[in-house]
Amino acid sequence: MPIFRVLIKSLPVITGGLFLCVMNTADAEPRAYITNQGENSVSVISLMTNQVISTIVTAKAPVGVAIDDIDHKLYVSNVESRSISVINMKTNAVMSEIKLKIAPVGITLSKSGSQLFVADWFHDQVLVFDTTTLNQTGAVAIGKAPSGMVVSREGATLYVANRDSDDVGVIDIRSQNLVNKISVGKHPFGVALSGDGKTLYVVNVESNSVSMIDTRKDIVVATISVGEHPYCVTTNADGTRAYVTNTGADTVSVIDTVAKKVIATISVDGFPEGVAFDAKSSRVYVASWMDNAVSVIDAKTNKKISSIPTGSQSRAFGQFIGNITN
Repeated sequence: MPIFRVLIKSLPVITGGLFLCVMNTADAEPRAYITNQGENSVSVISLMTNQVISTIVTAKAPVGVAIDDIDHKLYVSNVESRSISVINMKTNAVMSEIKLKIAPVGITLSKSGSQLFVADWFHDQVLVFDTTTLNQTGAVAIGKAPSGMVVSREGATLYVANRDSDDVGVIDIRSQNLVNKISVGKHPFGVALSGDGKTLYVVNVESNSVSMIDTRKDIVVATISVGEHPYCVTTNADGTRAYVTNTGADTVSVIDTVAKKVIATISVDGFPEGVAFDAKSSRVYVASWMDNAVSVIDAKTNKKISSIPTGSQSRAFGQFIGNITN
């Protein structure tokens, strides 16, 4: 097993395929990690039972989430503590804390898990950390107020939503250079990739819309109107559906990505923020800041089927579903 880990870590271009193989094993248990900003904790939900199985105490005001399923590490951004908590997903124990000079929100990992990217929206840059040493190894100047981030399917590119410059920055990860900027709607925030990696979805908070970007050409191919004050987005496994949380309407918009239009609007718990799709159950999980809960949506019927009580002010900004393997 240690040899297998080294091979995965040293081949970032092909880890997407390896990652899928590892996570699709029959004994993998999917779990949701929900940051609760109001009570400095993370609720761990088993998606097998849809129940909270553990509550992890973090530093102050946790918001962002990034998951390394290979090494079973959970990274959580703590706004008020100005830090990143590193958590062992198997023991649910905090392993270490990365101290920062900024109040972090958006975070994500490289495909290999060897690099952590932290959006610094106070200084218009993305900070880069080595996840082994936890030392900062770089900083990339980007647009104004970077927020949501996602790494391309093959692992070579980092896409960054720049909230206050209304664009998406495209970073070459190997060289740590900004190589392009793509204009989108007003105040882009949450981002997600389609399953095949060919389309990037960007939520435009003040435009009440989602931009669809062709990642092969770095151009906007469609702009789709959604609900009031949208925040985050995720897609299903085959990329035919996108799900957008609308914080101002307490709803989730379901987008047919082929027809490029909203086909359903689902009422959920109050002020929905983070959203993620679980392929194993074909369900969508939505963190509710107002109602301190996670709404569960059946993706086959587009109906809310239950609510899972969590902690105060649940946010879960980022891809918050991970897998535990035996």
